[in-house]
Amino acid sequence: MGLSKVTITPPIGVRLSGYADRIQPSIGILDDLYARALVIDDGEERAAIVICDLLGLTNSLVKDIRSRVRELTGIEDENIMVTATHTHCGPDLRFAGEAYIESLKSQVAGAVYAACNNMREVRIGVGRGECFVGCNRRNPKSPYGPYYLYSWPEGPMDPTVLVLRIEDLSGRILGILINYSCHPVTLGPRELRISRDYPGYALEVLEKIFGRDIVAIFMNGFCGNINPNWIWDKPELSPPPPRSFPESLEERLKETRRLGHILGAEALKVAESITNFISETRLKVKRKELSLPVRKDIPERMLKFIRESKPNQLNYERYQKILKGEDILTEVQAIAINDIAIVGCPGEVFVEFQLEIRRRSPYKYTFLSELANDSIGYLPVASAYDEGGYEPTATVLAREAGEKLTKAAIELLMEISHNPS
Repeated sequence: MGLSKVTITPPIGVRLSGYADRIQPSIGILDDLYARALVIDDGEERAAIVICDLLGLTNSLVKDIRSRVRELTGIEDENIMVTATHTHCGPDLRFAGEAYIESLKSQVAGAVYAACNNMREVRIGVGRGECFVGCNRRNPKSPYGPYYLYSWPEGPMDPTVLVLRIEDLSGRILGILINYSCHPVTLGPRELRISRDYPGYALEVLEKIFGRDIVAIFMNGFCGNINPNWIWDKPELSPPPPRSFPESLEERLKETRRLGHILGAEALKVAESITNFISETRLKVKRKELSLPVRKDIPERMLKFIRESKPNQLNYERYQKILKGEDILTEVQAIAINDIAIVGCPGEVFVEFQLEIRRRSPYKYTFLSELANDSIGYLPVASAYDEGGYEPTATVLAREAGEKLTKAAIELLMEISHNPS
């Protein structure tokens, strides 16, 4: 295996992503953004996973990155997964400018190339823990309605923390991959500085213990309806008071650090609890294209957003097809290493679908990444369309899209688990 990380921090002044009404330019950098790459090779096949500190990447960007990776490394497109942590304090790629976009493509591809040049024999181990940094945000008891995204501790969520530990044959840790599901939004819409949000602090816990030269990676799971379990919501009160992000940056950073440290500490505990390692790996990779239906009743706010897109902006061609009622063409991807599977799905997927995939997966450990290889918007459960609220009004996808995606992911896992090659 090989690991690397490269900086992808945009210049100050770029518009940040994640909040439609935050249109001011960024004013500083709280912490750098990275692309972190993991390359796996079993002697017969090679695959690459690269995770970027970005809100998400369009399929056109991923296509270009895959092409550059293939040119640099020889890894085939279908064996390359490009995904995002979903930080809401990264650049809005629609307004980032051509120079940054071109640099981003080269840097992300370069991260994979660097990992290929860091290949060495390793042994790997996997462990599972739990933490409750995340919380369902569609609280039906909130007087503000599900649109307000208010904490619902009793709602569906997945507390699973999966940890992949990678070390050389002498036992020196080279990298750690954390998989957990929660929106990186703790700094809030007022923040105008670039940041990795709480996952950055989680990874710093591991880097401080194991050394800054390790490559610690955060992979965000399905968190379409999962927000941080932050101290600013008071769902136990009746009625719950409105949430108010503190004006003070230090107060917001304090909560960001707290949540990141909780996750990082759990990942550390799991990593140090791993005692069974394997050095012989068997790699399987498969990618499946699929079409997801567009709803006939596209919300007005989404129609306005799509109609205002410009020909030189990302996703413009897709938006034109959506306006014609055409399905969205996208993909799911699975990478398996022995009894470990890593599944990449596009879009912001509700956590219920993650629970279903893990329940039905034939693999002992199933890592899941949303926003993998594409950004197609929210994939809510069908009942959410009847309930209303934010996510169903912020998606062009039909109510059956989430089920179709989940079925495709499970079928893909079944296919590679029964494939002896």
